[in-house]
Amino acid sequence: MKFISSLLVVLVLAAPAWGTPAKPPASAASAVAPRGVSAAPAVPGLIRELGGIEEYRLPNGLQLLLLPDATQTTTTVNITYRVGSRFEAPGEYGMAHLLEHMLFKGTQRQHDIPGEMAKRGVRFNGTTTADRTNYFASFNANADTLAFLIDLEADRMVNSRVAKADLDTEMTVVRNEFERGENEPFSVLLQRVNSVAYSWHPYGKATIGPKSDIENVPIEKLQAFYRRYYRPDNATLLIAGQFDKAATLALIARAFGPVARPAAALPQPYTVEPPQDGERSVVVRRVGGQPLLLASYHVPAITHPDAAALIVYNLLMSLQPSGQFYKRLVEPRLAMGAGMFGGGGVDPGTMSVYAMLPPDADVPKVEKLLLDLAEGRDTRPFDEAELARVREIAVNSYRQQMKNPESLIQQISGLIAAGDWRLLFQLMEDIPKVTLADVDRVRAAYFKPANRTLGRYLPASAVERVEIPAAPALDERLAHLQSPPKVEQGEQLAPVPSVLESRMSRSTLASGIQLQTLRKQTRGNTVMLQMQLNWGDRESTFPRRGTGYIGSLLSEGSAHYSKQQLQDELIKLRASLQVGSGDQGATVLLSAERDTLLPALRLAADVLRHPLLPADAFERIQKASLASLEASRQEPGVLRQEATRAHYNQARGVVLGQPDYVMSVDERIALTRATTLDDVKHFYADYWSANEAQVSVVGALPEGLGAALEQLFGDWKKPGAQRFVRHIPKFVAIPPARFDAIARDKANAIVRLHLPLAISQRDADFAALQLAVHIFGGGGLESRLAERVRQKEGLTYGIDADLDAGYWGQAGGFAIQASYAPDKRDRVIEVVQQELRRMTEQGVSAVELERAKRDILEGRRQGRADTATLTGAVATLAERGETWAAAQARDEAIQSLTVEQVNAAWRRYIHAEGFIISTAGDFK
Repeated sequence: MKFISSLLVVLVLAAPAWGTPAKPPASAASAVAPRGVSAAPAVPGLIRELGGIEEYRLPNGLQLLLLPDATQTTTTVNITYRVGSRFEAPGEYGMAHLLEHMLFKGTQRQHDIPGEMAKRGVRFNGTTTADRTNYFASFNANADTLAFLIDLEADRMVNSRVAKADLDTEMTVVRNEFERGENEPFSVLLQRVNSVAYSWHPYGKATIGPKSDIENVPIEKLQAFYRRYYRPDNATLLIAGQFDKAATLALIARAFGPVARPAAALPQPYTVEPPQDGERSVVVRRVGGQPLLLASYHVPAITHPDAAALIVYNLLMSLQPSGQFYKRLVEPRLAMGAGMFGGGGVDPGTMSVYAMLPPDADVPKVEKLLLDLAEGRDTRPFDEAELARVREIAVNSYRQQMKNPESLIQQISGLIAAGDWRLLFQLMEDIPKVTLADVDRVRAAYFKPANRTLGRYLPASAVERVEIPAAPALDERLAHLQSPPKVEQGEQLAPVPSVLESRMSRSTLASGIQLQTLRKQTRGNTVMLQMQLNWGDRESTFPRRGTGYIGSLLSEGSAHYSKQQLQDELIKLRASLQVGSGDQGATVLLSAERDTLLPALRLAADVLRHPLLPADAFERIQKASLASLEASRQEPGVLRQEATRAHYNQARGVVLGQPDYVMSVDERIALTRATTLDDVKHFYADYWSANEAQVSVVGALPEGLGAALEQLFGDWKKPGAQRFVRHIPKFVAIPPARFDAIARDKANAIVRLHLPLAISQRDADFAALQLAVHIFGGGGLESRLAERVRQKEGLTYGIDADLDAGYWGQAGGFAIQASYAPDKRDRVIEVVQQELRRMTEQGVSAVELERAKRDILEGRRQGRADTATLTGAVATLAERGETWAAAQARDEAIQSLTVEQVNAAWRRYIHAEGFIISTAGDFK
C-alpha cells in the first residue's frame, strides 16, 4: 500500500527510455573513420553555480555540469546529446534510438564496452527521447573508473564503430524491442493518438520508429546522422557524486579538449505544428486487455511560463484521493484508474487524460464524463486547501531530488535539450506562485474540444483554432531566477560489512519487539523504518480469504483520519507509508526524516491498529482485481502458465486449496468473487498484532525511537492468535515436458525453460552455482546467453537466466526466459540448448569468473549504499538471526571460489534434458 511517494515536479518531462547498451562482435566492416582533433586541451571555464551544480564550458563548446558530494560513495557519469527522434527524416524514423544501441558496439580503441564496464562493476545504460539521447553509468566511487568513463565518452563521441556488420544483428534486437511494445495496449493507444494529434511535427512519431525503417535504414544514413549530431558543441557532460573536482576537470580537459568543433553549423528542425481545427479521433482494436480512453490536448513548450500552471492543474486533477478524476471516476467504480500526464518538450507538446475501464463499463458514459472533467464542464471549483497541498508536494519533491544528486542529473538531462538545465529550478520557483486563477486560465485556453484528439472522429459545425503562444527568450525567463534552498548534507559511510556492523544496535523491548538500528547521517536526514509482523501457521492461515486485501485497505483511513487527512498528514511530515499483507504476516515500510519519523510512526500506528476497512473501498479493489484478471486472459505470460499449471500440480500431488497449487484464471476469479469484507475483517481481528514483531531502522535516527515503538505497539497483542510457524517449502521433482500456447494478435512471443533444483542459500554449492548462473545469463550483455542470442544472432531484445533459492527449504529452481518474434521460436530454443551444452562441456573461464565476482560484489556494495536497500538488508539479517559478519562471510565465499568449483557446481545441478519448456505467441 503506497500512500504518498516522492513525486517529481518535472513529471511532464518524462519520456520513454527506448535504448539499451549492446556488445560488439569481434570485427566490423564499413566503419566510420576517426574524426579530427584540435591542437591542445584547454581548462574548462566556470560559467555559473546554482543549487550546488557548477557549469563549465570548454572552448570547443562542450558543456559540463558538476555536482560533487563527498558524502556519497558512488559516482554517476552522464552525457546528453541534444538529438532525438525529432531530428529524423522520413525513412529514418527510429534512427536516433538505433544509433544509441550502436554506440555500445565499440570504438577503434574499445572493442568490448559492456565487458569493460562489467570488469569495473559499472551499471550503465542509454535512453532516447524525441529531444535528446543520453548515456549514463553509475559505480562505486573510484578515480580509475571515472577516468576510464571520461575517456570512453570522449572516444565514442567521434570514433564509434558504426558498421554494417553490427547493424545487421542489432537491427533485429531493436525490432524485437518494437514488437514488445506492440504487446502493450496502453502503449499502442498512446502512439496512435500521438500520430493523429500531430499532422506534421515529429512528436507524432514514436521514438523507436516503425518496423520498416528499423529493418531497412541504410548504414550510410546512420553514419551521417552520427557525424552530424555527435559533437562537443551539441553535448553536455554531467558528473555527480563523489569525485575530486580539480582532477576531474583536468581529466575532462585532457580527454575532450582535443576534440574539434566541426565547422558546419548544427542543423535544427524547423517544423511548426499548425493549430488543430477540430476534434480528432482514432480507434485501436486488439486481442486482450481492457477498455481504455485517452484524450490529448496541445500545450506550450516546457520553456513557456504556462508550464507551471499546467503542472499544477495536472496534480489537482490526478492526485488520490482528492483529484476529481479519482473522485468522479475511480471511487464510484466507473473506471479502475484515471489521471493525467504529459506536457511540452522543446516544442509544444501534449497533455493527456486517460481512464482504464472494467470490461462491462458504459464506455460512452465514462468517455463523456472524462472529457467534461478535463475540459471544465462538469467540475467543482478548486479551493485553496487543494492548491496548498500541491505546493507542499512540490516542495517535498524538490527535497527528494536534492537528496540524491545522482538521480537529479537524470532529471536535468531531460531539460538540457529544452535549452537550459536551470529550467528545473525555474519550475521549482514558479510552481508555488501558481494561483487558482492561473489554473482556470490554462484549462480554458488549452483544454478545448477543438484542441483534442480522442478515440474517434466527429465533424464540427464550426472550426475553432487554439493558437499556442511562443515561449519568451530564455534569458528573459531566467533573468530573476533565485538560488534554491539546499538540503542537509550526509556522511560518507563505507558500504562494507565491518563498517556497517560498527553502526548497529540491537535490543529487545519490554513487550518483546525486536529492534535493530543502523545509525547513518543521510542526505536530507532521511530515515527508513521496516516493521515485520508475523503470525500463525500456514495450514491455518492459507485457507483464509482476503488476507492480501488488508494492506491495500489501510490506505483508506483509520478511526481518526479520513483517506484525505491521512494523505495530507503524510505530505506535511515529508513521509511515505506502505503496507503489504499476506496470510502469515505484514510488512510496513515508513520513510521520513529525523524530525518527522516519530510523528509519522504515530500516524502509522493509528492506521495499523484502527483501520476503517470501508465497504466501498473493498468493492472498488475487488472489482479492479476482477477486471485485471479478465483482461489478462489473452496475455502471453498468462497463457503460458495456463498451459503448464496442470503438469506442475500433478507432479506435486496438490489440489485446489493447498499452498503449492497453481490456480487457473477462472479459479482465481472465483476466489476473488467469493471473498467478502467480513472475511477481511475477521482475519484482521484474529491475527493482526505485534505479538511477534521485528523493527529495522536505518538513517538519521531520532532520540526516543525505542520508547515510541514500545508506547505505540507494545500493548498491541492478541493472546489467542497462533504463534508464527515458518512455512518451509519442500522440493518436488517435476518431469521435463514441452508446452506451446497460442497468443493471438501478439507481435512478441515468450519462452521459459525451467529446471527445478533441490538447493537453498545455505548449501555449500550455492555460491558457486550462483556465479555460474551469473556468467551464463544472470549478468548484463556480457553473459553467455546475451552474447549469443542477442548480440550474435540478433534473436531477442531481452534474455536472462536466474537462480531461485530460498534461505529456508530446498525448493529451488533455475530458469531461462526470453522474448522473440514468433517465427524465431525454434531457433531461440535451439541456440539456448546449444549454450547449455557448451557451458557443461567447456565450463567457465578464469576471465569470466573474475568479472562475475566483481560484478556481484560491486552490486552488493552499491545496494548497501542505498538507504532503502540497506534497511531491507538489516531486516533480513535480523530475520535470520545473523550479523553483518555473515554477510562478510558470503562475500568472502564468492571471492574465494575457483574455476573448478564453479564448473563442478554447474555440472552437478544443471542438466539440459531436465527442463520444462513452455512458450506462448502467435505461432503460425
